[in-house]
Amino acid sequence: MKRNDLLKAGAALLLMAMPFQSEAQKKKDLEFSHYLFAFFSDNSPYGEQVRYAISEDGFNYTSLNDGKPIISSDKIANKKGIRDPHIIRSEDGKYFYMVMTDMRSSEGWQSNDGLVLMKSTDMINWEHTAIHFPDRYPNLEGFDEANLHAVWAPQTIWDPKEEKYMVYYSIGRHDWEYPVGDRHQPYFKIFYSYANEDFTDLTEPKLLFDFGTAAIDGDIIWDEKEQQYILFFKDEGLSTINNGFRTRQGVMRAVSKDLTGPYTTEYRHVQQTDKIVEGSSVFQLINSDKFILMYDCYADGYYQFCESDNLKDFRHVQNTATHGNFTPRHGSVMHITKEEKERLCTWSDLSLTRQKLNDIPVPSFTLKELDKRNQLLEEAQTVLHSESDTKALNKTKKKLDKFCKNY
Repeated sequence: MKRNDLLKAGAALLLMAMPFQSEAQKKKDLEFSHYLFAFFSDNSPYGEQVRYAISEDGFNYTSLNDGKPIISSDKIANKKGIRDPHIIRSEDGKYFYMVMTDMRSSEGWQSNDGLVLMKSTDMINWEHTAIHFPDRYPNLEGFDEANLHAVWAPQTIWDPKEEKYMVYYSIGRHDWEYPVGDRHQPYFKIFYSYANEDFTDLTEPKLLFDFGTAAIDGDIIWDEKEQQYILFFKDEGLSTINNGFRTRQGVMRAVSKDLTGPYTTEYRHVQQTDKIVEGSSVFQLINSDKFILMYDCYADGYYQFCESDNLKDFRHVQNTATHGNFTPRHGSVMHITKEEKERLCTWSDLSLTRQKLNDIPVPSFTLKELDKRNQLLEEAQTVLHSESDTKALNKTKKKLDKFCKNY
């Protein structure tokens, strides 16, 4: 091959590679300014829906949509209720993925057999798939509806070796229960699957972590300094002795060089309270080497935030009371850009303005005004469920504001 031909071939290969390099760099090149907290709010059917809150510092949050649901559980979950939403940004920066427990707790704590997968380009409009494990894996022994009683708290992480998104979650089965004194404790183990390219299906569950007694609420993060994965989890249920260690419903760590394990447990608690906790989640502060460990002190009415620079030793920062329109239960935090924050806030403003117009008593309007009001309500509803452009959202809000100012 001549020198010119070699140069042309090299240039062609470079051009082919450039788009992929650009996509890989897209996520890390984004300038983040705020934190998005996705959570559910309580054990009622109304509370078991996805809600959002925004923060500038990672500790103090303001609810969007006045604390009302962002996404209706009726439309996405088999059980018409969700818990434990976990949200991440895709590696190429194009999508957002959210996974959650498909559950209505009023039906009982051993009534849940599946989870929900969701995909979005804007965090507002979501495609969804509900996976009922007994139906999806009919030939998997022990995963039938009579024996399986929990598929809890799924989370998603990118597996760079497999180049796939790994979804991991706690599984509880009746045939795994073990005695603690005169009672029986449900035995939870952490499993994992890989999502397909469309994020609509999961491979057959495989065991990720068996603590030896019940373990739930897994949260995996890559530790760049130590070059290892850290699995934070909760030692669940009735207090017992595990490998000489007294469990007490706290947050623990296990580490592995490989995402799929095996994980080595550190027999100590890392939460900075003697209260029972659940739903731990770890995230890095923007433009900082520090990490935040947050968890739900659910029996005492607050979220606790702790800080670390080594993901091992944490110090208490603050307790954030859960009251008013901010009553988070098990959720997750993700970095967002200023533009994304503005879009979400504008969406929230339009949603609240639409609700304000909808709440004005009908007798307040003439027939002509009532017709105009109904048109505006329909337009706003369409925009809220189809539009992600901040200008379009704001334009519709101004229309409603103009109409509402006379009432």
